[in-house]
Amino acid sequence: MDALERLHNRGRKVGVISHVYEITERIHTKIKDTKQLNCKSKIEVVS
Repeated sequence: MDALERLHNRGRKVGVISHVYEITERIHTKIKDTKQLNCKSKIEVVS
């Protein structure tokens, strides 16, 4: 996480896929994917 924060502080954009609670709590902007009934997905950016 420290390395990711240093990159972020330098203006770099980093994407992380994780289900680890400690990591998801420290990353503020999230992309949420929700399955819909019609076999499609809804994508939402959550800050």
